[in-house]
Amino acid sequence: MYSQHSSEKPVRNISRIKNLLTSRRTVSFKNVLKNASKHLRSAGITLMAIILFAGTVMSAYCLEGTGNVGFKPDFQSNKPSYSSKNDLFDTDENTVCVKLTVRGEKEFTADVSDITVGELIDSYAITLDENDVVNYRKDEKVFDGMNVTIDRITTETYTITNDIPYATITNESQTIPKGTTKVITEGVNGSKTETVKETYINGILTDTEVTQEALAEPVNEVVETGIGGVYTDKYGKSYEYSYYMDVTATAYGTLSGITATGKAIDFGMIAVDPRVIPLGTKVYLTGSTYGDMGVHSAEDTGGSIKGNKIDVYLGDDYNTLMQFGRRTMRIYILL
Repeated sequence: MYSQHSSEKPVRNISRIKNLLTSRRTVSFKNVLKNASKHLRSAGITLMAIILFAGTVMSAYCLEGTGNVGFKPDFQSNKPSYSSKNDLFDTDENTVCVKLTVRGEKEFTADVSDITVGELIDSYAITLDENDVVNYRKDEKVFDGMNVTIDRITTETYTITNDIPYATITNESQTIPKGTTKVITEGVNGSKTETVKETYINGILTDTEVTQEALAEPVNEVVETGIGGVYTDKYGKSYEYSYYMDVTATAYGTLSGITATGKAIDFGMIAVDPRVIPLGTKVYLTGSTYGDMGVHSAEDTGGSIKGNKIDVYLGDDYNTLMQFGRRTMRIYILL
C-alpha cells in the first residue's frame, strides 16, 4: 500500500509542474507581444514626428528662402498646395529651360514646367504697361529653349515747317544781248510741313517715318540767256549778231544836216532811242514787206523816237518817203 501511494504522488507532482510551466510560458509570450506592440507604437510616433518636422522645414524654406516662387497655402483645407512653377518641388521630367529678356536690360533663365508665358512673367513680379510688347501670347505654354522678350516700344511725333525751293528754268534767247541773262519770272519758294514719327525700342531709335504736306507750291524762276545768232541775207551773205528786236520804223529825209554823233546825215543811218540802241551801233535792217535794207548805223536821235522806234533816212524824195511810210521792221544788232 505504501509503495502504491508513493508512486502516485510523483505522478501528481509531475502533472502539477507541467501545468505550472504551461501557464508561465503563456504569460511570458503575452508579455512579449505586449512589449513589442509598445515599441511599434513608439517607433511610429517617432517616424511621424520626423516627417512633420521635415515638412515644416521645407515649407519654411519655400516661403522665406525662395521668395514664395510656387508654394500656395490652402487656408480652407489647411493643406499646402504646390504650383508647377516651384523649382524646388518640381521633379517633373518635363522641366524645360526658358530665357526671359526684359526691355533689353535684364535676362533671366529658369527651369520650369507646365506654365504659361504670363505665369513666367508674374513669377518675376514684372509689371507691364501699355508700351510693353511680349513676343508670345501670355496664355501660350513655355517650351524648352524658348526666349521670351519684353520690349518697350515708344514713339515721338513732331512737326517741322520747311521751304520748298523754287526751280530755275533757263531758256535760250536771241532777243537779249548775247552772254547776258534776263529774269522773266521771279522765283518764289513754297512751304511744306513735315510730320516726323520716331519709333524707339527699349530707348533705341529703330525707325523714322516722315509725312509731308505742301502748304504753298513754289513759283519757278524763268530766266533767259542771250545766245546770239547768224543772219544770212538774200544774197547768201552772213552777219553774226548779238540779238534782234522788232521795231516800228518811219522814213525821214532832209537835204542836209548833222546827226547827234556829229556826222553829216547820209543813207544807211538811222535815228534811235539811245537808251534802247546805243549810238554808233551797227544793225542789219530787214522787213517782211520791204525786204532787206542792209547794214545801218545808229547815228541820230529824235524827240518822238522813244523805246522800240527808229527813223530810217531815205533822202529827200517825197514819193520814196511816202511809199515807205511807217512799218514794222526787224533789226539785228551786229557784233
